[in-house]
Amino acid sequence: MSVARKKAAQARRGKADAHPHDALVLLTADHNEIGKLIREFERQRRAGDSVEKGKAALRICHAVELYAAIKHEVFYPAADAVLDGEDRALLGKAQVTHDGIQDLVEKVENTPADDPSFDATMAVLAEQAERLMKNEEEALFPRLRHSRLDLMGTGERMAARKTELGTRPIDRERVRQARKVMGGR
Repeated sequence: MSVARKKAAQARRGKADAHPHDALVLLTADHNEIGKLIREFERQRRAGDSVEKGKAALRICHAVELYAAIKHEVFYPAADAVLDGEDRALLGKAQVTHDGIQDLVEKVENTPADDPSFDATMAVLAEQAERLMKNEEEALFPRLRHSRLDLMGTGERMAARKTELGTRPIDRERVRQARKVMGGR
């Protein structure tokens, strides 16, 4: 178990020896949440109810979109400012992978859950998201933990932005998309 994953687990239990706004702990907690949502989707997929499967997929899409927005707006610029060479290349690869995942999110959000390609698209989305999160935790996070990055300040900005994004009103277009995914209901 990585250091960031252990600290994220401790933070959830209220026993964190790290500051609760450590950027890497926050991201690892998001990784854990996305992984949990992916497992829930798999349970719904096996159950065969396309409406529940669609709901689970939309929860994943929402979590990934929130996570990606925070990383692109706050985390990546902060990390880019302190990394160089091979470490900066790792960050660039993560950003490009995120862009590919966002394309898959858009495809899922525009495909009915009973469409034959829906499960395959979700499988690829889940696989790419899990691979990205694992690579970040194993390769990028240890380098950032030992860099000049202000993990607390960055984490506080990330938490504030996540709260802002998570409390904004839902627009009607998102509701229409959700209905499309769940089969027009």
